[in-house]
Amino acid sequence: MPRKRILIIYRSYFPSRSHLGPATSIRNLVEAMGGDYDFHILTLNHDFTTGRPLFPTPHHREVLPHAVVEYVPRGIAALRLLARRLNENFDAVDVNCAFDPLLAIPALVMCRLGFAPRSRLCHTPHGIYMDVIMGTRRLRKTLFCRAADLLGLYRRVVHLASSPGEASDIARNHWRPQQIAVVSQFVAMRPAPAPQAEKPAERLKIAFVGRITEQKNLLAAIAMIQALKVPATLHVFGEAADPDYVRRCDALMHQGLGLGSIRFEGRVEPAELARALPQHDVLLHPTLGENFGHAIVEALHLGLPVLISDRSPWTDVEAGQAGWVLPLADLGGFVARLEAIYAMGAEWAAWSAGALAYARRTFDPVATMQRYRNIYG
Repeated sequence: MPRKRILIIYRSYFPSRSHLGPATSIRNLVEAMGGDYDFHILTLNHDFTTGRPLFPTPHHREVLPHAVVEYVPRGIAALRLLARRLNENFDAVDVNCAFDPLLAIPALVMCRLGFAPRSRLCHTPHGIYMDVIMGTRRLRKTLFCRAADLLGLYRRVVHLASSPGEASDIARNHWRPQQIAVVSQFVAMRPAPAPQAEKPAERLKIAFVGRITEQKNLLAAIAMIQALKVPATLHVFGEAADPDYVRRCDALMHQGLGLGSIRFEGRVEPAELARALPQHDVLLHPTLGENFGHAIVEALHLGLPVLISDRSPWTDVEAGQAGWVLPLADLGGFVARLEAIYAMGAEWAAWSAGALAYARRTFDPVATMQRYRNIYG
């Protein structure tokens, strides 16, 4: 029996360094489900960080172990190739990030006009309906949602939410009832380390993982370091993606860091990050909003307890002794918790073990695979 074919449409994919969250999710999906399906990824031959093509030939094709990746030029050429692929009637078409005007919106419009009539149609939002994302150019995004409702743009489409919270965000931003399935996301599985016996005494080594943008809220992390009454080092793993926000962070740091220090590590490869994170005492993630939060999930898989805001799906980590969740308004609570972690000795190992147990219990790849099979067919 021939394997079913899945077309994934997203504007950016590796080796591009931009839009890494959705690209990583797609890569993890393809690697996890490559034994079940033949994937075809249609993306742009364009690096949104540098503005340059990824490959010298405008139309480039890569054959990978689990997928064919087709890189197409921007503009009319991309739309012609998109229409051609949709007319191949893949078993399922998964459009990513519907607000994208370069590929996603044209794909949804074409499908509404009758392209891909025999394909199952899906939309993976990757958090675009979160308040922190909707707040940027809110009028434009709200108008798009209203137009989608009026035109029935999602009539045949199932939204694939990564969490119940994202499902709620999708429903809240549309007047017309939407078809929504919660499927979670795949995580790059790495060998779990043995829990550390204890945290080194009088040490507070903090990891911050994420692009330096307003959403990841490095400003709040810097303010916490400034307020600490114990020595601490904050290691920031992530590229400077928003120059204006970076300047704001620099201005705050120039006011002084008290007993703390901050080291900017830049963007590191996933394998290197997996080696670095277990050398820390806690992941600090005061995010303004996450639909999934790969940094949180990967830290838990590595046995690193997390100290996070209440704006991610994983608000139950404290019940599993895997970390702590606080509202962003409670800066003093974050500071007090960091100082308590500094004072931990042998008891820290129980939180490390709790992080590992929470990850194994919560992020079950077998269950996630079955959810995708139910959707893709």
